[in-house]
Amino acid sequence: MSSEPTTSPAGVPLDLAVRGAWRDLQGRDVERPQSLLLLGTGVGLLPKRLSSATTVSLSSVEGVPAAWRGARLHSGLLQGHRTWLLEDATGEPKDASGAAAWERAFPVWLAAVAGARLLVHASAGSALVPEPTADADEAGGLRAGQLALACDHLNLSGGTPLLGLGESTLGPLFPDVSRLHHPGLRRAAKRRAAKSGIDAAEAVVACTAGPSVETAAEKTYLARAGADVVVQGLAAPLLAAAHAGLATLAIVAVADRGAGPARLRDIVAAAGAAEAALEELLVALSPDLDAAYAELEAQG
Repeated sequence: MSSEPTTSPAGVPLDLAVRGAWRDLQGRDVERPQSLLLLGTGVGLLPKRLSSATTVSLSSVEGVPAAWRGARLHSGLLQGHRTWLLEDATGEPKDASGAAAWERAFPVWLAAVAGARLLVHASAGSALVPEPTADADEAGGLRAGQLALACDHLNLSGGTPLLGLGESTLGPLFPDVSRLHHPGLRRAAKRRAAKSGIDAAEAVVACTAGPSVETAAEKTYLARAGADVVVQGLAAPLLAAAHAGLATLAIVAVADRGAGPARLRDIVAAAGAAEAALEELLVALSPDLDAAYAELEAQG
């Protein structure tokens, strides 16, 4: 989409917020990104890997909604690739403050208006197997410690950030989500992972709302629906990316094998252990992000 915000109807808060925030960031010498790295898992030391970096606290940026005011935006070069790096906000803004649905995925639209053509999202999730068993490997499911590369997804969150955006100029009324997941980036990620000794596999992701650990029956249901891994809070950035016209690579650190009772403490520990592999993969992917960006720019 165009890197410049177009004139928007006065009654669309998303358009006004995005336009105000980008104007503010330009005044702080924040560079236009080629991609947005929105990481729920794997931030780690990645901001230190950026060169020519600028860090901005979003608490002071015009138009930024409450859900993101505690976040810090890192702008810089990842092995020469211009990117924005942001830790994904947790939870859904459905409190008494009356937050709008689009607020959950606000940075996706902001990055797109600033010039990004790609979204890379990383999160943690639980593997799914057809039936709960004592050994998930025997059932053919993903294993804890693997990285799952989304080839498709199911939005089972019960919500969408696109509500109320019928008059927005930042995307179409009915975005085509079927072409959201970029096959070239997924293949590149699988290839780079193999070269680095990182275990990665393609997967269909079930997007749920949370926050809770799924029951055994829920996991069985999601697996029967065709999903390989379940992630909470992923639907909003994916749908926003489709609306904003960003091609997407969604990476899931599999933190639980999906069979038998799950312990939240173990899931959190496994997600933390995956940060080094995610960081290594994201840095290695920078040439592929450059190539995908050039391809999308050429397509117009």
